[in-house]
Amino acid sequence: MRKFLFLLGFVAVVGAATYFVCYHRAMASVIIVTPDGTDAELAWLKREFALSNEQYAKVEALHEAYRPLCVGHCANYLEAHGRLKQLLETRTSWSPEIGEAVAAVARIQSECHASMLEYAYDVAACMSPEQGRRYLEMIKMQIIEGDPAGMFASAR
Repeated sequence: MRKFLFLLGFVAVVGAATYFVCYHRAMASVIIVTPDGTDAELAWLKREFALSNEQYAKVEALHEAYRPLCVGHCANYLEAHGRLKQLLETRTSWSPEIGEAVAAVARIQSECHASMLEYAYDVAACMSPEQGRRYLEMIKMQIIEGDPAGMFASAR
């Protein structure tokens, strides 16, 4: 009976984990629209920075143009990071290959930060000067203090 309960619990945990992974992967490619027609991913931005409909339309266009670039950076980062992780797990001594893998991760992260800042400056230019400065301060802090806006979370 204990084995059965253990197996049942294990199956339930694996099933729940599989559901959440599949759900998040599916939702990463879906654009959810709020009742007022705002992209839910950007709705907070419209509210937080008091964007007019015209400003929001410009930001939305920038966001859609930037999305493929961001996804590309994330995919490249995850690939490079996976390669580095694999090397570190299988090698018992330093090699030039490990050095190259470390450099690749750093290069991709740097490229991502630079393109994200370029995007952020473009978005800020769509806002009032005061709101644009506030937005840039928020973005700069995210880049300085860690993963900008969970930049690698959506690349699965």
